[in-house]
Amino acid sequence: MSANSFVVLAFCALAVGVNALTEEQKAEITKSSLPLIAECSKEFSVNQGDIDAAKKLGDPSGLNSCFVGCFMKKAGIINASGLFDVAATIEKSKKYLTSEEDLKAFEKLTEMCAPENDKPVSDSDKGCERAKLLLDCFVANKGSFSVFSL
Repeated sequence: MSANSFVVLAFCALAVGVNALTEEQKAEITKSSLPLIAECSKEFSVNQGDIDAAKKLGDPSGLNSCFVGCFMKKAGIINASGLFDVAATIEKSKKYLTSEEDLKAFEKLTEMCAPENDKPVSDSDKGCERAKLLLDCFVANKGSFSVFSL
């Protein structure tokens, strides 16, 4: 798996918070997310080494938070106001998740991380700090799911 695919799957899988993704689901997520990753990588100077380091550590939270925020905004996870858009994120997940179990796990994770919207951030609607809070929440609450085994 390429490092770009790793980043796509890491963010999407963490955002989705499911226990398993089929190869078809992974391919669909990758296809729709690669352009967003490319744009944000260029905008925030995230390079292959940064991505490889995150993969080696088994933790994407060390990546540039504005890169993460850019991706989350473009993916519709964070809205234009810089807030986690729970309803839109749940709705978008239905395109990729087909099992009721995965959808319920996803909804549970989004509910657990929704309070991140109540935490103060100094970058207003930019989304960098909120993305970091969300990513930390996703990682902390992902349960037995590991995107690094993808």
